[in-house]
Amino acid sequence: MKELKFVVADIGIVIRHSEDLSFQGELNSFKNFVTADIDSNLPLIHFELIEQSFNESKDDFKLLSDISIVWGDNFKFMESADSYLTIIDEVENKNGKVWKMESEKTFIQNNIYFNRNNLVGSSALSWLIMVAFGQASLRFNTALIHSSVVYNDAGAIAFLGKSGTGKSTHSRLWLNHIDAYQLLNDDNPAVKITEGGDAYIFGTPWSGKTACYVNKKAKLRAIVRLKQAPFNKFTDMLGKDALMTLLPSFTALRWNKEIFSTMINVIENIITKVNVGYLECLPNEDAAKLNYESINKY
Repeated sequence: MKELKFVVADIGIVIRHSEDLSFQGELNSFKNFVTADIDSNLPLIHFELIEQSFNESKDDFKLLSDISIVWGDNFKFMESADSYLTIIDEVENKNGKVWKMESEKTFIQNNIYFNRNNLVGSSALSWLIMVAFGQASLRFNTALIHSSVVYNDAGAIAFLGKSGTGKSTHSRLWLNHIDAYQLLNDDNPAVKITEGGDAYIFGTPWSGKTACYVNKKAKLRAIVRLKQAPFNKFTDMLGKDALMTLLPSFTALRWNKEIFSTMINVIENIITKVNVGYLECLPNEDAAKLNYESINKY
């Protein structure tokens, strides 16, 4: 067996696979995160790629969900006494291009069952790794957050919102109209609470439709939830309101009380260190400048 090693948000990812298996761009977004050795002090998440089928028993696994934003109804998430099973079919007519990932309850150990003929050009492997990382990382005070993030030497600003709200558009407005800002990630960055209690945000291999796979981190200055409106208005969010502003953009299994509670703890730590705002806005330069000025008043 061979091993691929990566470090994302100071968490090691180890992927074991057969010697003769080659990747033709399926993990291109991971290139900036490759490492020869992972520091022994870093936590690890393990994956093993297994070229065989996995036949779940209806008696052993119960269905928790069969709907995914990414995969539609070509998706199942199931649970047994000891593990979770994530199933995706990349082909709409369900003709057998199936991937299955069995994860123990912490998502630290994961087996991915696949057919190598399905690997070429597939996004499934990267997506499954992201699913497991998003759950396992919570126990290391780290969480994936659905957001678009800009940063400069002073720190990073994360924009939240429902799909189609205009997170990417608002980031572009900052890049075009606010000096010295760059894009860190456009879909799924990772937020970490350090041992010193500070909040940092990291680029990851998962950036949606925007190829922005930056292996950098920045101190997180503010998080702003966006809402489309016929005007521009910024509101500070504090306490419970701040927590509820952030909660929809964080991912944790609601069926796993330990993982969900850990996510809430991470969010609570974030709002003690990071300013949270709510911006009702138009997709224009004035909205970006109002956001910038409101954040800088802190």
